[in-house]
Amino acid sequence: MSERGARLILGLIVAGLLVGALSVDLEELVQHRFWSDGATYYAMALSIAEDYDIRYEARDVLRVRREFGSGPEGIFLKRTSGGLAFTREFPYFRRIPPAEPRVYYAKAFVYSAVVAPLVRLLGGDGLLVANALFLGIALVCGYALVRTRASPAKALALALVVVLGSVTPVYVFWPQPELFNLALAALGLLCWSRERPLLAALVFGIATYSKPTHLFLALPLGVAPLLTRDFGRGLLESLRRGFVLLLTTASFWAVNGLVTGELNYQGGERKTFYERFPFETAGVTFGNSGIWMTTNRPGPAVVGDDSELRRGEGVPLAAEELQGAFVKNLGYFWYGRCAGAIAYYLPVVLAAAVFLARGPRDQAGFLSLAALVVSWVVYVWLIPANWYGGGGAVGNRYFVALVPLAFVFTPRGSEGFVAALGLAGSLVFVGPALASPIVHSLHPDRHTLRAPFRMLPAELTMLNDLSFNIAPHRRKIPFGDMGDLQKNWPADPKAYWLYFPDDGTFGKEASAAGEGVRMRPGQRAELILRAMEPVTRMTFTVSGSEPDTVTIDVGGREQSVEIDPAQPREVRFDTDPGFLYYDSFVHVIHVESRRAATTAPLLRIALQVARRPKPAR
Repeated sequence: MSERGARLILGLIVAGLLVGALSVDLEELVQHRFWSDGATYYAMALSIAEDYDIRYEARDVLRVRREFGSGPEGIFLKRTSGGLAFTREFPYFRRIPPAEPRVYYAKAFVYSAVVAPLVRLLGGDGLLVANALFLGIALVCGYALVRTRASPAKALALALVVVLGSVTPVYVFWPQPELFNLALAALGLLCWSRERPLLAALVFGIATYSKPTHLFLALPLGVAPLLTRDFGRGLLESLRRGFVLLLTTASFWAVNGLVTGELNYQGGERKTFYERFPFETAGVTFGNSGIWMTTNRPGPAVVGDDSELRRGEGVPLAAEELQGAFVKNLGYFWYGRCAGAIAYYLPVVLAAAVFLARGPRDQAGFLSLAALVVSWVVYVWLIPANWYGGGGAVGNRYFVALVPLAFVFTPRGSEGFVAALGLAGSLVFVGPALASPIVHSLHPDRHTLRAPFRMLPAELTMLNDLSFNIAPHRRKIPFGDMGDLQKNWPADPKAYWLYFPDDGTFGKEASAAGEGVRMRPGQRAELILRAMEPVTRMTFTVSGSEPDTVTIDVGGREQSVEIDPAQPREVRFDTDPGFLYYDSFVHVIHVESRRAATTAPLLRIALQVARRPKPAR
């Protein structure tokens, strides 16, 4: 394939993305509803486009309802003072005093500002067109990055597979900055490779404001000068690049502080709102509605930390729990069921594996791989209970910005191999999601019910935020007396919750014999048990009206029991306390019915717990 032919194909693909985006009615396609952070970015883009500000007012809700009848579900807002208000008299602005605080959008404004012209012109469809454009920019930059060391055909194949052969294209339909960040990362790496370091620093600075963890994408830019023979000159160059990056990021933070009165768009009095939105109807205010969701510190709150904990910052966690979560997350990041990079970004993982295993390896490849590794460690340390973007995400949405690093560390000569094998493997995992991205965005648990994903472990560190929790019948179903904190009613220490991450059971069933789980005949099911106290023994009681063999696996130990229609059968497991999660103890149980009978066995679980105190809080 010639250079001209490769560019023509790439141009046609980008043009096809844009034409496709223009021909689609996004609001109708997504059933006039939002998920994840989309409501905030869309409403903020409308506010910038029509009011030239990022202030939230009652009319903002009405504007959103013009196209999204459900309203801005999940919108993030913050209340603060000290910002600017424009006046008609000199000096044409004044500071907002504490006595009259205003409400602003509580997300980074840069994405909404960039897409605002298209949103004003096309409404919600403008976000779709913008995302298609950002995806196209990433493809073009990826091709240019790989083309410096590979033929046009191989460069084109790798660029297409890395970007379009992962879960990344699903986010075209998400009205939020995942693909904007992808484009910034790809553009920044391209500028760095073309020896335009200050322009690269500017681009990475914007990406860092959009999400502070994107700072580590600039690791190659900042470290490369230090590896030259003249260390002194290299240090000065590294500092120069770092100054431009930090100045760019600080400038955006300063604008945020100037306009709203606070530098941190995620700190202070910050809430998320569902169903009821401030000022839309009489009596609904910021203060009496919404859920507190604020971030004033890096990392989770730790038991024993002397700093003040503000509303919405979450429950302080014991150091023991955080250490256990960190170790598990290091693995889950790569092979987890709902967020693991192997399942959702296989071409990137494959490129890294080939680089480490056979090379050839060069300095740029090492630096880009280091950026990926540092980002991996920082993500799982900084947000241990939600490092993949929340229960509505399809795969790890924060990983999208890391994808362009693969254009640099894919070894010379392996582009075709990575593209071919990466595409074949990705189709096994994310093929259905790519074929129907809206369905999987609205139902992000659906793909995890399939066989390839059921082979992977559920990320217990993020149990309450995993995608299957979107369905209420799968999430935290109580068994036993869970008590009532508001009434100061203590819970039964042997009570527990069950999570149902697959369809191997019919769920909870109450019978004369007690609460249990009705199994599907001939099916294998996974149950995630969350106990309030450390567990020492589990007793399973199995009953049914037809003969069957039920196999139970707890922590890798397996026992089988033959069902006797005449009387229930029991099987016991001595267990370890369980994985520590939010001061509770989690166990994974696998149960299999061997016979596809006409009636379903009933499984009941009783716990024996330790009488010892849980970690101090």
